[in-house]
Amino acid sequence: MKIITDTAAYVQKNDLAYYLTNVDYDVPASIFMKAFGNGIVIVDDRNRYDFVKFEEENEIEFFKQIDWIIDYNEVKDLSEQEFIAMGNQIIDEQNKIARTFNEMSETERQEHLDMVSRHELLNFKLYSLRDILWFKRGTLKMKLPNTSPIRTRIKKFFTGN
Repeated sequence: MKIITDTAAYVQKNDLAYYLTNVDYDVPASIFMKAFGNGIVIVDDRNRYDFVKFEEENEIEFFKQIDWIIDYNEVKDLSEQEFIAMGNQIIDEQNKIARTFNEMSETERQEHLDMVSRHELLNFKLYSLRDILWFKRGTLKMKLPNTSPIRTRIKKFFTGN
């Protein structure tokens, strides 16, 4: 999950770890360093829902462009039925990719392996959608970052960060 504001992008470690280990797209060095620059980082059930804050404009824009990481602000007010409908749309898209890929010749499949990656990203997105629904129900516990612009300005004033 991500939370995008005017001044920051907050991204869960679970999404960052998945992105950096499973996706073949370039990642700005500053994102990698903020997420995992202090050596070996283990992402497990103790910290997978923790958020990492990114404040540089290019970092915020980078995360805005990633459509398989769900932005909490875009779904937080959805009803359970709307969550289910969104989940069904994701599954429909997965099925379309699978049908198209399966209808290809072996040579065509080799040329379109990106479709397998897209299918897997949609699967990850589906699980993220489930986690947000569980969070809204109170079944899954996680702490959302404080994204208040006033609190951010006060913190910057006192700490210089």
